[in-house]
Amino acid sequence: MAEYFSLQAALCFAISHVLIRRGLVTSNAITGSFVSLGLTALILWLLLPFFVPLATLWTPAVWYFLAAGIFAPGLGRTLTYVGIEKVGVARAAPIANSYPMFASLLAVFLLKEVWTLQNFLGTTLVICGIAILSSSHGGQVQWRRVDLFYPVVAALGFGISSNLRKLGLMVSNVPFMAAPVAATTAFVFSVCLLQARGGRRVFILSRANWGWLFAGGVANTAATLSVFHALSFGNVVVVEPLVASNPVFSLILSAIFLRDLEMITLRVVLGALCAVTGTTLVITR
Repeated sequence: MAEYFSLQAALCFAISHVLIRRGLVTSNAITGSFVSLGLTALILWLLLPFFVPLATLWTPAVWYFLAAGIFAPGLGRTLTYVGIEKVGVARAAPIANSYPMFASLLAVFLLKEVWTLQNFLGTTLVICGIAILSSSHGGQVQWRRVDLFYPVVAALGFGISSNLRKLGLMVSNVPFMAAPVAATTAFVFSVCLLQARGGRRVFILSRANWGWLFAGGVANTAATLSVFHALSFGNVVVVEPLVASNPVFSLILSAIFLRDLEMITLRVVLGALCAVTGTTLVITR
């Protein structure tokens, strides 16, 4: 069951990326993040009473989850959407999904985990994948190398969030309580970011894009719940590598459904596979 839910999560994340990319044609990353995070928080709070008692919210661990929500999905997902908008799904998704590398590096210092030869090999492959992706100029998406900053910082945000969540779960191991708390913080973050960027002036939600953005938010919520279900059945070393394979699904879906927006070249595929393989090596050490 752990493998099933892990692959389901990877597929749902990939579907979310593709749907958001469609919506961003007539919208922007700030709007996409606001809609997705708001919908995720709403759905998770509606489901919370069916999984755990509300009394579980009264724990010091909440502060870790609140902080984690700022970095991811708040900062991480917002910058991932900006990256998708700037450089396309095929490049942004694999780079943003290299977050386990950053999470592992931070865990060495924060959680005193052991760094092995496999970590170094994985890190090297991730760096090679990013280098290959950054040197690719194929496709219909006009982009600049400096725009790769967004998915890279998104990966860093996800990595920091992973460590904060782990610290929180060491205090109170109730993942279904952590999810809506983190999602709420992330939504508040997106609201503040929206206001800072101009409020209603930059909020672009219309008939042409609302369906894509809402569908992307639902798919992301399904992915989040699938991850928690996977972790409830299996170990992290089994779940995380499978969830981290979602860029491969993103590439396949992009080639099928985004052919008018993006062109998947051999270089992009090679870079994505290097990033995914390196990430898998790092988190299965």
